[in-house]
Amino acid sequence: MDKIKSLLITLLAVAVVIIGIVSGDFFTSEHQPSGRQNGSNYDEVLIFPSDRYPETGAHIRKAIKKGHSEICTIDRDGAAERRKDSLKDVPSKSGYDRDEWPMAMCEEGGTGASVEYISPSDNRGAGSWVGNQVSDYPDGTKVLFKIN
Repeated sequence: MDKIKSLLITLLAVAVVIIGIVSGDFFTSEHQPSGRQNGSNYDEVLIFPSDRYPETGAHIRKAIKKGHSEICTIDRDGAAERRKDSLKDVPSKSGYDRDEWPMAMCEEGGTGASVEYISPSDNRGAGSWVGNQVSDYPDGTKVLFKIN
């Protein structure tokens, strides 16, 4: 009887491991890009705090609603050129920053990006916050932005 009980426990443990491996949940880590493993088109999700940066949050929300991408593919090397392209037809305005969506650090940014005038403190605070959140992500990481 003890041999049968031991065999059943072993078979149950093996079944649990196999199910975990097949479902993909057994060896996952919160630090691994998880989106594409689940068949989606992004690697990471970033919940943007629109309560802290309301002007930037409202701009991102409007831009996405108008058809701009909610996914940012990080490409830091091309940021300066995309910023130049997105801002070239939008003159600077005293007391305001020009906020771009998609951001210049995103492959999706550049020509045709949505640009709005917002307060410098909101824009720069938001930019710093996003930069800190994605600092460990390598170029090529696809980040889905969700606005809270």
